[in-house]
Amino acid sequence: MQAELQTALFQAFDTLNLQRVKTFSVPPVTLCGLGALGACGQEAQARGVSHLFVMVDSFLHQAGMTAPLARSLAMKGVAMTVWPCPPGEPCITDVCAAVAQLREAACDGVVAFGGGSVLDAAKAVALLVTNPDQTLSAMTERSTLRPRLPLIAVPTTAGTGSETTNVTVIIDAVSGRKQVLAHASLMPDVAILDAAVTEGVPPNVTAMTGIDALTHAIEAYSALNATPFTDSLAIGAIAMIGKSLPKAVGYGHDLAA
Repeated sequence: MQAELQTALFQAFDTLNLQRVKTFSVPPVTLCGLGALGACGQEAQARGVSHLFVMVDSFLHQAGMTAPLARSLAMKGVAMTVWPCPPGEPCITDVCAAVAQLREAACDGVVAFGGGSVLDAAKAVALLVTNPDQTLSAMTERSTLRPRLPLIAVPTTAGTGSETTNVTVIIDAVSGRKQVLAHASLMPDVAILDAAVTEGVPPNVTAMTGIDALTHAIEAYSALNATPFTDSLAIGAIAMIGKSLPKAVGYGHDLAA
């Protein structure tokens, strides 16, 4: 009887310990600072990429914001094919069109250059192109998938944080519903955080995405599964946003903000 009680106590203790275990996932490489975009060519080369499929916000491409990226890739001999993403949230039709173009261009890596919609679309493209027998609607967190193409994320807004998550949100054009997929393969290989790429973003977009970042920080701090580690990051983020967002909106060239 005593042995059975002891076993039950140990099992209960193990269960409680497992419930306390938290996972904190980030991209394998995160480059942060002015000029960080200049390392994109090196990061692509290090992953054996010779031809990048660059998915970019159409208005950023028209404004010439991808020029530093092109220079970085050219210096390392990495070719690029540009895919201007349509405005708005990505739908499965857009993703499939991008996959077809990537295959036609024979690209072997993907760069996402833009806001959260572009990043989400690029994640889906990098995964679907190597899993032609799969559909987003059928995939789950536990799906066994082939490795996606190398993926580099360059966010131009502060809002979604998609460059550091393993989640993508794509709209089903038929039903109009959002398909949310979480999978370990959706985490980018590299996140490049360069304030210089935010200069071309309109003030209203800076304001909205800044508030989005603030709500993420508040949510992280108030979440039921928050930890002392995430609390410290959330509090720091709230303080930084409160100090910097008004400056960034009022004067978009203040790169320190």
